[in-house]
Amino acid sequence: MKKLLILCLLSITNLTLADNGVYAVNDVCNGFGCFPGDTSGFPITITNSGSYRLTSNLVSSSTTDNVIEITADNVTLDLNGFSIIGPRTCTGDNDTLACTNSGMTASGVVANGRKNIVVKNGITQGFDTGVSLTSSGQRGNTVHHINSSQNEFGITLINGVISDSVANRNLNTGFSNGLFGALIIKNSYASGNAQFSAIAITCSNVFFINNADDNCVRYTNESTCGTSACP
Repeated sequence: MKKLLILCLLSITNLTLADNGVYAVNDVCNGFGCFPGDTSGFPITITNSGSYRLTSNLVSSSTTDNVIEITADNVTLDLNGFSIIGPRTCTGDNDTLACTNSGMTASGVVANGRKNIVVKNGITQGFDTGVSLTSSGQRGNTVHHINSSQNEFGITLINGVISDSVANRNLNTGFSNGLFGALIIKNSYASGNAQFSAIAITCSNVFFINNADDNCVRYTNESTCGTSACP
């Protein structure tokens, strides 16, 4: 019996390590802690530099607990085509947008005061903020190929780059620099957001349509992001 128990535990533990030394993150390991420094349940906490990859969707019903918190520098989190989903749902868009769970504080992915964080390749939906990388004194943070919708804020990033991403039907802002800091948005799309499409330093090849601040089609190319309506 003891041997069988040890073998079972080893089998579960092996689920936390994906190929080539990349740590796997999934709903199974969330039940007991996905890697050193993490404990069972949300938030899944990344305390060591390295590469991490979702191997399943992560669904949370909590309005107060973040799903993934990154507390180390030099971390790459690959959502690997999967989704991080919170309890907020929305109907309508733009000035008709109405969402559940008003005042919730839970976010999908959070890294505060960290540098060289990459979050890529997936969906964040139903939170206060889908992806929040608020590092006012740090540099090198990137969000790439993320679709973030039905949040208060889609993606908030201070001092970094958002590329090839989508922010739609968020209650406040699609893409935001947190009202300060350098944010560059490239090759991205914002639609149906209830207040602002984007607040950033520079936009390059970004398409805005049907946002509350911009109720017409606007395509920016190497221009400064604004929040006023299109001419």
